[in-house]
Amino acid sequence: MNPKRIAAVVALLLLSLPFAASKTIIVGKDMPVKTITHAVYIAQPYDSIVVNRGLYLERVNITKPVVLKGVGEPTVDARKSGTVITVSCSGVSIEGFRIVNSARSSLRDYCGILCKDSRCVSIKNNVMRSDQFSIMMQNCVDCRITGNSVESDIMEMQVMGNAIHCWKCDSIYIAYNRVGHNRDGIYLEFVYNSLIEHNEVSECERYGLHFMFSHHNVYRRNRFYCNLAGVAVMYTHDVQMYENIFEQNRGGSSYGLLLKDISHGEIKYNTFSDNTMGILMDGGTNLRLSANLFRSNGWAIRVVASSTNDTIVSNSFVGNTFDISTNSSYNSNTFDGNYWDKYTGYDLDKDGIGDTPHHPLSLFAMLAERNSGVLLFFKSMLMSLMEQSERLLPSITPDNYSDNAPLMKPTRI
Repeated sequence: MNPKRIAAVVALLLLSLPFAASKTIIVGKDMPVKTITHAVYIAQPYDSIVVNRGLYLERVNITKPVVLKGVGEPTVDARKSGTVITVSCSGVSIEGFRIVNSARSSLRDYCGILCKDSRCVSIKNNVMRSDQFSIMMQNCVDCRITGNSVESDIMEMQVMGNAIHCWKCDSIYIAYNRVGHNRDGIYLEFVYNSLIEHNEVSECERYGLHFMFSHHNVYRRNRFYCNLAGVAVMYTHDVQMYENIFEQNRGGSSYGLLLKDISHGEIKYNTFSDNTMGILMDGGTNLRLSANLFRSNGWAIRVVASSTNDTIVSNSFVGNTFDISTNSSYNSNTFDGNYWDKYTGYDLDKDGIGDTPHHPLSLFAMLAERNSGVLLFFKSMLMSLMEQSERLLPSITPDNYSDNAPLMKPTRI
């Protein structure tokens, strides 16, 4: 046999030895091992611990690589006395549990599952209830949080935590989770090179998704709805958001998506529907918003003066009260090639592009930006007169907010 092939076979056998020697420990009320804590204590690295249905009143500390699997959704209850499960090593899997009743405090963070300084941890198909922070990862790499149902009944804001909270992490995969009432649904801070997809987040007291200083991440096919303040993206560069749904986020300070000091990002194929404000761009730089649908929002996009060199192209604006609003008459952003349902121009050459520019910034929107009391006259005769005046005298509004190639039909997304 080829010496190189022999060496490869020997290396493979050596690497597989820990797994080949692993065993399965059964935990149950009628079994010799009756607690998860005892099972973890007697387990060797890479052992599997199978926990039968039942109530386990304990707190679990995992310091060795093991597989922890629940059968029949066993409940681990900390009785509000601390963190329910703590993982402080790599190579751990936790699947199929109901994890409830962490402690709660305004001075310290308690969790349903806390992972710290870990690699290759999987948290899958668990039900988290009544925990201050449901799942928290600190300084973790190459971990997965998938298929969990997370909700909290804590109502006091000072002790309410986040559903999924990641700090100082890299290469985290967060997918197919259903998140209900919490402070923030998914919170990321100093998290890089991660993928967040197919999550559903609703009824949060603050943001459905909130991330800061978290670069080179991709967010796709998530749904964020009925959250008090929507979604916030802050102090981040190189972010990609595709095919997400932001809807029914309503309130005086609520947005489908807040972009605060964001640069070099792409926001594409998303739907913003029935929000107080679809997107608030505050300090956005070199962003590209394309092929998004803005439907039935109060304000589709509000652009603060500090946002520069952004490209808004191939989007569809349908049924919004205001398509564009801004606090500045100066504009360095591009608004070309979008569909506007308020456009009244013609397409005589039948090329799908309007023959005259569209001015999406209305006089009424400018007045409302300066004095919100003007909104009392919405849909009044005064507003109708303003709209007629704009059509006759387009110079009333800043001509640098114009779409020079308005589409005649909505774009497909």
